[in-house]
Amino acid sequence: MVLPVLYPQAQGPASWRLRALRATYWLMLLAIFAAGVVLPFAGPELIRAFQRKVTGAPLLSAATTAADSPYPAGTRLRDCGDDTVCPWLRVVPPGSFRMGSAASEQDRGDDEGPQHPVTFTKKLAVMETEVTRGQFDAFIKDSRYEVKPGCHSWDSKEFKLDPNRSWSSPGFEQTDQHPVVCVSWADATAYAMWLSKTTRQTYLLLSEAEWEYAARAGSTTRYSFGDRSEELCTHANVGDRGAKAQRKDFTIAECSDGYVFTAPVRSYKANAFGLFDMHGNAWEWTTDCWHGGYKNAPLDGSSWQNSCTEQGRRVLRGGGWFDLPVDARSAIRLGFVLDDRYGDIGFRLARTLTLSILTPLQPTQQSAK
Repeated sequence: MVLPVLYPQAQGPASWRLRALRATYWLMLLAIFAAGVVLPFAGPELIRAFQRKVTGAPLLSAATTAADSPYPAGTRLRDCGDDTVCPWLRVVPPGSFRMGSAASEQDRGDDEGPQHPVTFTKKLAVMETEVTRGQFDAFIKDSRYEVKPGCHSWDSKEFKLDPNRSWSSPGFEQTDQHPVVCVSWADATAYAMWLSKTTRQTYLLLSEAEWEYAARAGSTTRYSFGDRSEELCTHANVGDRGAKAQRKDFTIAECSDGYVFTAPVRSYKANAFGLFDMHGNAWEWTTDCWHGGYKNAPLDGSSWQNSCTEQGRRVLRGGGWFDLPVDARSAIRLGFVLDDRYGDIGFRLARTLTLSILTPLQPTQQSAK
């Protein structure tokens, strides 16, 4: 059947039809060839143009989907317009720092050394604040995730396991803008999985090295703002003068931060990377297994996962509303069991900057000054 189309007879009543078929045949071949050459280049742009029209949000081009996102350090972004679903993030620059505390640092712990260099080669977007009660509530309602009952709650003398306490009832008043507490490492990981699925991006707990790098924000002092604990109350919610009545024998911060228990996120000054509450308010889970020091620790900022066991401890960083000035230092670290839930333990997440072409982002709202 092909030959008559390609080579129609010159004479006969049906010759014009064969010529028309031949022309159609060659036009189809040309169209198929053009599609094979053009679509691989034009297709993604057509898809992005269509989605811009549907969502009204700008999209990254195919050239910007690599790990070195176009966002400069300090860029503020989020993955949707709903505050209860998509957290605000700050882009943390790549760089190097010395992890741990110097031997000369006041109140240094033996588990904070040896100090060692860590280098990050890629940028990372870190949540500006700890995960809030409102954000965690949205996760619970949407995923139907069940948090086990019981939390170690402050009873005016000590943290004591109370089966009636939970993230929604930690033993003190909170709003949706306070950091969620009474959450375990498993709860935090479940939230990260839900947020990743919801936004089609990759959210994770920070590694311990990522956390300290983000907390220090280029500083080498006890705190990101300097060495003086008297200045903590403008930067952090810790055990202060307002908590003295509950902890008379404690060495408190000689200042007033305005809250005895958790404070709403963003109540205090951000650090140089634009991150809030890296000191105090709530301890934050990281991905790392607990080690009693940094001997043989990774030098690339990755999570230190060897020697983990099912009931093993994970690292907490940053200090909480209950804690002494020494426990809010950039180098402070604790190791708690995976299922531990305390009234001063929460978390924050980070997101990779390897972006999906088809995922809309909010426009850049603010850059570091």
